[in-house]
Amino acid sequence: MRRVSLLRLIAVFTWTGLSSLGGGRSAYFHDALVRRRGFIRHDEFVQDFTLSQVLPGPNFSNLAVALGYRLAGIAGGVWGLLAIVLPGAVILVGVARLYLHGAFGGSATLLLRSLSAAVVGLVLVTTLSIMRGSLRGGRGVLVAAITFLAVGPLRLPTVGVVLAMAALSLVLHWAAPARPAPAAEPVGPDEIC
Repeated sequence: MRRVSLLRLIAVFTWTGLSSLGGGRSAYFHDALVRRRGFIRHDEFVQDFTLSQVLPGPNFSNLAVALGYRLAGIAGGVWGLLAIVLPGAVILVGVARLYLHGAFGGSATLLLRSLSAAVVGLVLVTTLSIMRGSLRGGRGVLVAAITFLAVGPLRLPTVGVVLAMAALSLVLHWAAPARPAPAAEPVGPDEIC
C-alpha cells in the first residue's frame, strides 16, 4: 500500500501545515499532493476530502489522516496527523502567550481581518477545484443544489441534510441506467508492439 516514504510524507505534511491558512488548507494539500508531486490522483483526493468532511472532528485533521493512510498505511495516518497538528500547535501556544501578554497592538486585529479575505479566496479555490472533479452530470448538480438550499437558505440541520443527501445519491446512482463499456478501437498493424 505504501506509495510514499514515511519521511517524505512527514516533510510534505509538516510544510503544508506550516504554510497553509485557515479554511483554505485543503487547497494547499491538493496543490502539494496532486498538482505538484502527483502522489495521488484528483479523484482520490476528492474521495478523502469528502470523507474528511462528513466524519466528526476537524476537517483538516481528518484529511491528514485519510491522505496519510492512503499514502503510507497506518503509520502514514498517524504521522500525517502529527505532522499537520503539532508544529502549528506549538507556534499557536507561543503566539497566544505573546498576545495575551500584550505583545501585539491593535494592528494585530487589522491584520487578521485582512487575512480573512485571503482565507475566503482559498476556500473558493478549493471549492471550485472539488466541483470540477465531482459535479459530473445532472445528478451531482442536483444533489449539490439541494444540499446548498437545505443547509444555506432553509437552515436545516447539517447532519440530517447530509444523511438525506447520501440516501438520495445512492437512489440516483442505483436508478441510473448502466453505462456500456467503451468499445475498443481497432489497432492497425503498425501500432502493434
